[in-house]
Amino acid sequence: AIDQRLAEILQGLTALIVGVVVAFSFGWNMAPFCIALAVLLVLIQTGISSYLKKRGAQDAKIAEEASRIVTESIENVRTVQALTRQEKLYNDFCRASEIPHKRAIVRGFFQSASYSVSGSYVSFNFWASYLFGMWLVNSDFSEPFIVFQVIEALNMAAMLISSSASYFPEYIKARIAAGLMFGMIRKEPAIDNLSDSGIVTPIRGNVVVSKVRFAYPNGRRYLTCNDLNVTANFGNTVALVGPSGCGKSTVISLIERFYDTLGGIITIDGKDIRTLNIRHMRNAIALVGQEPTLFNISIRDNITYGLENVKDEEVIKAAQLANIHSFIESLPNGYDTSVGGRGTQLSGGQRQRIAIARAVIRNPRILLLDEATAALDGESEKIVQEALDRAKYGRTCLVVAHRLSTIQNADIICVIENGKCVEFGNHQTLLERRGLYYRLVKSQSMD
Repeated sequence: AIDQRLAEILQGLTALIVGVVVAFSFGWNMAPFCIALAVLLVLIQTGISSYLKKRGAQDAKIAEEASRIVTESIENVRTVQALTRQEKLYNDFCRASEIPHKRAIVRGFFQSASYSVSGSYVSFNFWASYLFGMWLVNSDFSEPFIVFQVIEALNMAAMLISSSASYFPEYIKARIAAGLMFGMIRKEPAIDNLSDSGIVTPIRGNVVVSKVRFAYPNGRRYLTCNDLNVTANFGNTVALVGPSGCGKSTVISLIERFYDTLGGIITIDGKDIRTLNIRHMRNAIALVGQEPTLFNISIRDNITYGLENVKDEEVIKAAQLANIHSFIESLPNGYDTSVGGRGTQLSGGQRQRIAIARAVIRNPRILLLDEATAALDGESEKIVQEALDRAKYGRTCLVVAHRLSTIQNADIICVIENGKCVEFGNHQTLLERRGLYYRLVKSQSMD
């Protein structure tokens, strides 16, 4: 459709040039007036188009709130239905849509004006041209036949130009949409996941977080990490514990380079992670979060997601290590069983164990566990914890934990409060100090 309209616009411009040449060759005193009418149309359409483009960009920003409500409602439809919040979200959407709706009406008025100007131009051009031509004839400046030739030559061009001008509103819409799209494409991310730059070197797995300061982009006034120090040597398990919101999970995000620090440095094997090739670094890291992401494909494909030419023996070995092999074998289609959208065909513990299998099959040097058992019941937590204990062997492991019973055997426990490491040591040492860790353990024991 775009190619066809561009062809019609090109045809109109060509007809205009030919029409002007023909008109001047027959009647030089008549042609300028007709051309002035065409210029008037162009000026009016340019003004309307400029206004529509500016207003369209503003309207797109104003409509973001309504779009956000719709998107969240669809993505979380089960939660919305379970909490009976349909009417509340509907009312929120209506309120968020009021201003965009009113602005759309005004924008529609100007779009209609653009169509009207284009549609009425031919009739107006006929009327004004013949009126001016009659004056030229009556004043003996021209002859009727010459006036007729000039008007017809330019009128054919005017009809094609008018037809092309009717596409201006669509052109403006397309230009706004294209501007937003290409703006996103051209925007260079602070952390380029596809970049080939950076050091590519074998990674052993020694992680050091040194005097790191960080605040999330939408909360710059609040430092989630404030001169935070954590050291995890290869083969050790380091647990990060502390009150909710203290910055435990933020450390995991910073090591993965989902964000860059505002101050301080994070190193792997003594090298600043910002100097490492990001894809190479992430290939050496595996992350298991609280809510594992599974795709609507088979169990085998979920475990090997992102890998190629993986042998069945490797898949089975990873599943066995994750305590999920026996369950998979009991399914009618085994490893070819589809897990459904977001893994809805499986329980929380089963999804988590598949996520663990997906992590260990990559044989990472660094394993990040972000409250991997927090959302599980007691029985599922025990099974998953056994799988995690086996997965930790032979690699650096950083564990974010809320349930302190799951990290008592960690080599080092780092207690974080207000973005700082206020205590560190093993379980017994920290209990003897009777500090924040002791109070957290005592609080959970009472619960």
